[in-house]
Amino acid sequence: ELLSSFLEECGGERSQSQNFRCQVVQRPGGRFDTAFFSAENKRFKSMTDVARFLNLAKAPKKGLANISKKGRGSKDVQERRLKRELEKLKKSKLKATKALEDHDNNVNPTDQLLVDQESFWDDGSNAAKAHKEGRVLPRANIECFPGIPTYCIPDLLLVWDFFCTFCRVLSLEPIELDDFAAALSFQVSAKDRNSQTVGELDLNPPSFIPVYLSECHIALLRLLIKDATSDLWWWSILETPEMVEQEDEYLVDRKRRPVTAVVKIDMESLLAVDEDPLVTTKWLQALEDVRTRKPDSSGPIKSAVKNAIAVTTNQHVKSYLKKAMRSWKAKSAGVVKRAVVWLIDRMKEARPDLWGRKVSTDEIAQQKKLVADEAALEMENIIEEVNDDNDGDMNLEEDSDDESDSDDDDGSDNEDEFADQSQQPPSPGKLRSSVAVNENDETTPVTTFVPVKPVPSVVDLLLPPGKPVLPTDLVSALSWPSVIGATSCRVFQWYKRRRNEVDDSIREFRELKPMSVAERRRREECASSRILSECGDITDPGYNHIESAIKHLCDGNDYLDLTAVQRLGILRMLIETAYDTHHIQLSIEDNFKARANAVKALDAEERRAKKTAKEELAAMESAARERLAAEGRDAFIATKREELIEDIKASQEYSVEFIESLNDEDIIDLDDDTKAEYEALPTADSFNKAEVNAVVKKIQEETAFGAESLTVLTLDEIEKRDEE
Repeated sequence: ELLSSFLEECGGERSQSQNFRCQVVQRPGGRFDTAFFSAENKRFKSMTDVARFLNLAKAPKKGLANISKKGRGSKDVQERRLKRELEKLKKSKLKATKALEDHDNNVNPTDQLLVDQESFWDDGSNAAKAHKEGRVLPRANIECFPGIPTYCIPDLLLVWDFFCTFCRVLSLEPIELDDFAAALSFQVSAKDRNSQTVGELDLNPPSFIPVYLSECHIALLRLLIKDATSDLWWWSILETPEMVEQEDEYLVDRKRRPVTAVVKIDMESLLAVDEDPLVTTKWLQALEDVRTRKPDSSGPIKSAVKNAIAVTTNQHVKSYLKKAMRSWKAKSAGVVKRAVVWLIDRMKEARPDLWGRKVSTDEIAQQKKLVADEAALEMENIIEEVNDDNDGDMNLEEDSDDESDSDDDDGSDNEDEFADQSQQPPSPGKLRSSVAVNENDETTPVTTFVPVKPVPSVVDLLLPPGKPVLPTDLVSALSWPSVIGATSCRVFQWYKRRRNEVDDSIREFRELKPMSVAERRRREECASSRILSECGDITDPGYNHIESAIKHLCDGNDYLDLTAVQRLGILRMLIETAYDTHHIQLSIEDNFKARANAVKALDAEERRAKKTAKEELAAMESAARERLAAEGRDAFIATKREELIEDIKASQEYSVEFIESLNDEDIIDLDDDTKAEYEALPTADSFNKAEVNAVVKKIQEETAFGAESLTVLTLDEIEKRDEE
């Protein structure tokens, strides 16, 4: 019927529709499709296709409607695209205009400064001419701190940084760099010196010294004296070549320098004696105590030698030890120690079986022969003085208790030590050696790395025999300059010895000839620049700031007579020594440990914060899913309740109050369909990530506002609520 009416509207007849049949098909989505078939079973999708097939005059032409629609759509899309492009161009123009205005308003401060200060350049000087010609001016050598030369600025910064870094270890209060430089360069004016009498200045010479300089020197002095490392260098000015075997705790891992023979002995006969291995091991262990003793510990060395003589049954060993004891003196047992250590080393080489090694008899005999031949070559270079054998017995029979007690003291008197050395007659061999050295120092090799001992100063003679023990009156505000001078002298002598050891070790490692005496003397003259190698000790020709400052203080002169460079050099020397102390090293280790612990704590805190944030986010997501599920259930119950109310209103079976009084479980259990629909509601795990994130954001907003629930309203909703 519809097809007949449509054909009449298109100019056809109703009878034309009789040759067509209609077929309606329902698609899976619920939509119905209508198709028309002709007598020839040709399919048409719509009545318009049937009218066009019959060539009716008023039938719509194919594609006109769609074309006009597409044309209108494409035109609208093009207009919108052009509008967006126009808006982008307008925004770009605004940005460019703003950038141009900012560039015009913000002039470069440097260019402005040059323009403003152009008048200062035109003063007729060479700098002004160079500036006008466009040449680069050299950097001027400006003294940044009055009284401190420019080349001393690195040393100044190093010293000031040390006091600021280790202020807790030194118990110092850090000060500004300008104040520290002013204290270093402080000089007493002539007016202040003339304001007091000479006697008053002599009674209190450090009265004008800046307080911070006094505190720095006293703190460094206390740090150095109370540290165990000061035992290594406090007696360095009294060291002799016979004391070169003194233990150095910094070099225990280094290969020990081989000891040369000092006493003649027939090593082949000594090794040929058949002695019980247990007895040999016992007297060698007794002599091992000598290796760890200092050369001035004459009492313990003598006791160890006596014990070894009493234990051994080898007459050659007894004779050798008695000959070595001839040179024994109170506070001077260096030769005895060298002889004992040489014997121990040779015995260890010749008898490896005594120390747990499995060696055949032939190998032992071969090793004994090798050691005996080497010892015979060494014996040829020894010139032994002929003395009565009773001298050694006399030294052994004397009671060593007094010497042992005296060894417990901190040291011996410097004046007696130098007096003994001046009265001791030299041997003919030593005289010949000294003459040879004087004749040709350029070719004579050095025999020891111990530098020449300095002449005892006034302060050395006034100091007590031993190292000052804290607390002491020597380290005070009145006496510290003299003690600082004595300490710097000892430190300087110790570092010269250490540098000499390094030189000899390097030449030995590279298999070079030993250094000559003249070369060693030239190296010791520039020892200050080698010790302070970080910035260097800039010295004038023939003048050394550090050595002159040490001599000035050791002579008991006033500290304020030193220049700023000399004061800085003294502080550099003490700081170099302080870096080797256990207290500073422990402080550095503690700082590294504290930094490492802080980094670990920060990492742990970051991990904890990430873990907490992750747990909070997981809890929020779980709460969001539960909220979505609860909202779905509440919406379902509310919908069912409204449906029941509508049904009751129509049937009048129950009252509305009765339906509203029903709880959620009653509504769910009302019938099987409702219960099935309720069970089919989405659970907490069935929601997608987008829905959960939206609810999480809402929960975060509620938490930020401190509310249990947050409702977002539009302006129209707010106005509507206000009207209500």
